[in-house]
Amino acid sequence: MTRDSSLITHRAMRRFFIPATQISHDQAVLRGPEFHHLRHVLRLDVGDPVLLVDDLKREHSGVITHLSASAATVAITDTTAASASALSLTLAQGLLKGQKMDLLIEKATELGVQRILPFTSTFTVVQVLQQRQDSRVTRWERIVQSAAKQSGSQAPRIDPPRPFVDLFSALPTGTETLLFYEKEEHATLKTFAQTHPQLSSLCLIVGSEGGFSSAEVESACNAGAHILSLGTRTLRAETAGIVALALSQFLWGL
Repeated sequence: MTRDSSLITHRAMRRFFIPATQISHDQAVLRGPEFHHLRHVLRLDVGDPVLLVDDLKREHSGVITHLSASAATVAITDTTAASASALSLTLAQGLLKGQKMDLLIEKATELGVQRILPFTSTFTVVQVLQQRQDSRVTRWERIVQSAAKQSGSQAPRIDPPRPFVDLFSALPTGTETLLFYEKEEHATLKTFAQTHPQLSSLCLIVGSEGGFSSAEVESACNAGAHILSLGTRTLRAETAGIVALALSQFLWGL
């Protein structure tokens, strides 16, 4: 059955990530795990349309023109800047136990976060040994790529875990920062949104299972963060991060 690529929108095309260095003029060569996924998992063939997303935040529409044992050659027919949310959204998340961190990273990617900053704080139970940080970040990057493919979101940048005290120096100037604290009784995301109807850059700070110490909350406040509650219910740490992202995209993003 012949496919009419002109009828297939970007959203319906299979997405693959590719380094910009593997694109030359109107031709791209897909190798490695992405080629394996294209050829051996999805079983795409010559003539199938694909959408390539490079690390310069460009999207390339194209058609597979050649397949070898280790690579797919794609003829590029159109290149555009990848669509992005009106809101630059960062999630600073206290490290979570077990697979909860994996789940949080997956859902954060689906919700269009652009950067994830894992951190350790006073009550964080999970500690990532320095020698294991690279492998942990590599694992999270694989999760991000898979979630970005499925959702059509951009793959967010993931930083190595850092101490809470170093968090604020990692944020660009001009970023509004919200820290969600279970003991905050008055200020909420709703009241904050009423006084900030438009935002272009936002960082959400969500603690680990143990929450924050009062000293950490005070230091965040001194650094300019707004201390807010997510409501009267006590949410699990991974739920709080997902809810905060979803509400922020609803209020200020797309």
